[in-house]
Amino acid sequence: MLRIAVFDCKSSAEQFEDVLVRLLFDKCEFGFETYTSMDEVMRIDFERDFHFDLVFIEVSADVLPGIEIAKRIRETGNVHTEIIFISTDDSYALFGYKLRVFDYLVKPIPIKALAETIDRYFCYCDADVESYFTYKVSGMVQKMRLDDIFYFMSSGRKCSIVNKGGDSEFYAKLDEVEARLDPEQFLRVHQSYIVQLKYIKSLTRDGMTMNNGLFVPVSQKRYVTVKKQFMKYLEIEE
Repeated sequence: MLRIAVFDCKSSAEQFEDVLVRLLFDKCEFGFETYTSMDEVMRIDFERDFHFDLVFIEVSADVLPGIEIAKRIRETGNVHTEIIFISTDDSYALFGYKLRVFDYLVKPIPIKALAETIDRYFCYCDADVESYFTYKVSGMVQKMRLDDIFYFMSSGRKCSIVNKGGDSEFYAKLDEVEARLDPEQFLRVHQSYIVQLKYIKSLTRDGMTMNNGLFVPVSQKRYVTVKKQFMKYLEIEE
């Protein structure tokens, strides 16, 4: 699902959202969050809970400090979220360059210009397809950044992806999922679990604790292999 955030005054954000719905309706599944006041912005945990793919920020209005919002996103180390500046003129272009914004749209924004920006974003994502895990939910193709995934877990015919933005479920066998993953990045630690190596915080014979605080069991028959691979990843010799 394409996750979008819009930072603008209430009336402008609502109009902008209506246009985006029309442009995206036949392209993909999507969701919106709009932020129209400083109180709403102050409640955002940019470090832990900001998992949007595409963010539109009005930088010339007095309602919200658009440049500061963009800086906060980048200061957390978030380079995955694509930022698009919206302004009444091009006087913030230098800030856009420094903050690596994806595009800069000047109001009034022609629908054609916004459509071209959206299409370019999808082309960019398609070119970066190897960094995503794709799966189907209700017949619709979804994608998730591999870098955001802590682990995969299976239960019956369902697989769950435990990730930075919350859990997602789809129908598949874990063996099929494993075959699609890079063994240097993901490791099967149990009949029902595949974890991303870089998010393992600690390992014992009982299991492992992930960086998100959750515990993942490790099967006894896999423990030696798991320990060996984990130590190799950490570049520690036995």
